[in-house]
Amino acid sequence: MSRTPQAARTRRNLLRAAAEVFDVEGFAGSNLRTVCARARVTKGALYCHFRSKEALGVAIIEHQSLLWHELVDELLKRELGAVQTLVDLSFEFARRLESDLMVRVSSRLLREAAFFDLAAAGQFVGWISVVRDLLSQARACGELRDDVNLRHAAEQIVADFLGVQLVSQALTGQHDFTSRLRRHWRAWAPLLVTPETLRLLRFDPSDDDLV
Repeated sequence: MSRTPQAARTRRNLLRAAAEVFDVEGFAGSNLRTVCARARVTKGALYCHFRSKEALGVAIIEHQSLLWHELVDELLKRELGAVQTLVDLSFEFARRLESDLMVRVSSRLLREAAFFDLAAAGQFVGWISVVRDLLSQARACGELRDDVNLRHAAEQIVADFLGVQLVSQALTGQHDFTSRLRRHWRAWAPLLVTPETLRLLRFDPSDDDLV
């Protein structure tokens, strides 16, 4: 595939158009003709970048995994500690689910049966790796309890985050996701961090505190 600036712009436009169409019509109810019309490209141009509607969906999901790394880099610049960064990462991601079309659609696609089989394992491994890296930094700085197993904790944090998201989606359309996430951290943090670290943690970050 061409790597020219024009090709890169076309690819971005197609991803955005696909996300807009999937957001309104759902993945199953949408078609490539509508995506092409919204992106103002021909089907031939689309097929230069994506071989199918499913390939478009996978590319949108992959956007979400890149976002985790970008958010961590930005949040770590504040030098507030690895555990606070982890907590704030979860709240920032929750905020992006409301405000960022690509994040919202990619998260929704990942719950579709076809995409779950195609992409979930890779996504979850990536998220667990991000969390484990932060926990490793926290351990090096003396923020974690001695009995915390990094791998087990990372897997549980990701599982709990996804579980809170799903319950919130099912019961309130994710309108109470932030408050549920706050309760989750207040219950989980004492099992994870030292008493000294716990006293300093914030579980109600404002938008101005995030990226």
